Amino acid sequence: MSHPYRPDVVLAPAWVAGRPETIERLNGLLAEAGLGRPLSAPPGSAPATTELVELPVHGDPVAIARATRRLADRSDVPVCLPDYESTAATVEDDARPEEHLYPYYQASGCKSGHGTVAWLPAPDYMMPPKPLRRPASQLPAGRPVVALLDTGVRKHDWLDEADGEPYWADAEGWTPLRAIPKVAGQESHGAASENPDFGSHWGHGTFLAGLVRLAAPDARILSLRVMSDAGRVSDLNAAHALNWLADRVHADERVDVVLTAFGRRRIGDDDEEMEPVRKALKRLADRGVPVVASAGNDGSDIPIYPAAFAVDPELTVVSVGAGASPTARARYSNHGGWVRQWDQGTNAVSTMPLTTTPENTTPDTGKGAFAYWSGTSFAAARYAGRLAQGLVPPPVRLPE
Repeated sequence: MSHPYRPDVVLAPAWVAGRPETIERLNGLLAEAGLGRPLSAPPGSAPATTELVELPVHGDPVAIARATRRLADRSDVPVCLPDYESTAATVEDDARPEEHLYPYYQASGCKSGHGTVAWLPAPDYMMPPKPLRRPASQLPAGRPVVALLDTGVRKHDWLDEADGEPYWADAEGWTPLRAIPKVAGQESHGAASENPDFGSHWGHGTFLAGLVRLAAPDARILSLRVMSDAGRVSDLNAAHALNWLADRVHADERVDVVLTAFGRRRIGDDDEEMEPVRKALKRLADRGVPVVASAGNDGSDIPIYPAAFAVDPELTVVSVGAGASPTARARYSNHGGWVRQWDQGTNAVSTMPLTTTPENTTPDTGKGAFAYWSGTSFAAARYAGRLAQGLVPPPVRLPE
């Protein structure tokens, strides 16, 4: 398995941003190690809410990171890390629409930069009716909040409440530290394009939102965009989002469950490169917030993080794999002792903000459509929804 990372930066502790002498000192030590003087000062100052900053680099980020770890016994030398990327936990080869819909899908012309999009369209009748939330008088503790770290949620009429309010809201004040790349040509999705260009995971966050609502009609979603439409999440943005949520809880704002439907393998035996994410998870654990993480789709028992942090007793991570039945896992799902919960992930049907009829491939009209998709992402979404709904007392039944 490859481990993509951004080739032009390394991540360093935020305190480095205001200390050019530290960067100069580190460049000198790296030059002595035969790596030249590869580091530059970060542009601007570090936001107060982050623990990491990007340092522009000329050279191999992995080699530079390893060298700084070897020098870490010197108190003035910061340990640098590559900005690795996680991937979304979905698969493309298990979703199977009804046979008569294949021509319908082919006619829609939906493509990504790597071929067809990962999901397949589902007819409207496959999606259950929107569940109704109970009135506020029956929710004395208020509505549970599920923080969704994903591609962002887009407009969809199925996600609107009966009173017209959306089931979800964008997180006010949230800004990713690393700019999230767009898929080329994504600005021209409209009917004028014969073959509109979508990322393989375009609409992923909206799809998850529909599954959460089915399981937790009395909750609501707080959406943080950390994932590109190609299904990639940088370590920098993942750690920053988790820390941002921990700060929100510390300020007495409500976050009950966090859902992360992405992950990656550890690089070798190195614990240091996973530490920024672990520290952020620990801050949420200290505030009693569970993090539901998808186990990944390699069909392997090799741990995927953050899901594999479920074995860490200091954290509140719940790892979720995809089951094919109550007693068997889906063939694509990762497994092993680090996978602690199981839920349905194959041929999930949920909300997709793209209308995939041959006549109309325009997104963000608010109407949207529905789709089939498979992966541990969707098992995790169902579990997170049930976890949130479990925080709501059951309806009071009056005696007859």
